[in-house]
Amino acid sequence: MLDKFIKLLILVGVGMIFLPSPTWAQVNINIPFALSNELGVEIIPNYPEPNTVVFINLTLYTDDLNSADINWYKDGKSVLSGKGETKYSFRMGGVGEETTIEIKIKLLSGASFSKSFTLNPASVNLVWEANSFVPPFYKGKALHPRQGGLKVVAMPEFVKGGKRVLPQNLIYQWSNGINVYQDQSGYGKSVIILNGSLLGRVENIEVLITDPVNNLVAQGFIDISPTDPEIVFYENSPYYGHLFDLAIENPFTLKSEEVQILVAPYYFSKDGGSSLIYKWRLNGQTIPDLSGSRTAVFRKPEDEKGQSVVSLQIENTSRVLQQADGSLIMNFSD
Repeated sequence: MLDKFIKLLILVGVGMIFLPSPTWAQVNINIPFALSNELGVEIIPNYPEPNTVVFINLTLYTDDLNSADINWYKDGKSVLSGKGETKYSFRMGGVGEETTIEIKIKLLSGASFSKSFTLNPASVNLVWEANSFVPPFYKGKALHPRQGGLKVVAMPEFVKGGKRVLPQNLIYQWSNGINVYQDQSGYGKSVIILNGSLLGRVENIEVLITDPVNNLVAQGFIDISPTDPEIVFYENSPYYGHLFDLAIENPFTLKSEEVQILVAPYYFSKDGGSSLIYKWRLNGQTIPDLSGSRTAVFRKPEDEKGQSVVSLQIENTSRVLQQADGSLIMNFSD
């Protein structure tokens, strides 16, 4: 019986000799890895664009970086070194020109570690289009009216390995800075369509674009201010038709017996064309027969000279914030 007990004690002792090393020994071995993970790297801006200046700030809450020897390397070349050098800035290259940053740190305690990362600048342009009226051959941009429809298109520039990433292969997250437009966000959704605010606020549109394959990111912002619709008067010539290339001067002189005036309701919503009400007045008196017409004919009074005031008010009954007023002083002689 005693012999069995001695044998069992020997076996237990041998087993204790071959137990794994305590866990604290493994932590000491991985100190550089742990410190590298604890190193905070702040990149400003978060999503660098091509040819812009990038600022990098380092933080380490478990030790003092101000007394540490810090060496910065950009694309393999030493660019900054010294004690407490926790900040570095540089200018990014063009689209698709990657920059690799490596940071080597030696703490006062003697512990050394490093961290590296690569930045690839990407960009996005936002282009908007208002669903509002402008006359044919107008060379300007149709502006965004209050309560009007808007289309915003994202045009990303993502390049990896010298090849452009197709826009349809990217993920788009659209928002107004507060709320995400979930229904219009997602894979390949580079276009968003929305209606302007009922209160006529500035439309703040943001998009965050990510490349799930190459890990590229770009962010775009655009502020679109609403404008008030306008009324511009043109002559409807019996010989040349609508003279959209030259607005009627105010005041103007009626040189012939009559003039036909055509009004262009600039920046009213196109889809509200049938909801527009035209209220013509001559010298303050309403002209009921012209309530739904974009054109009006005015004749020179017989054997009289002087002037008349032609005024017009346009209202969009489907969008209460869209209305405009205009007037013309018409001079005539006998």
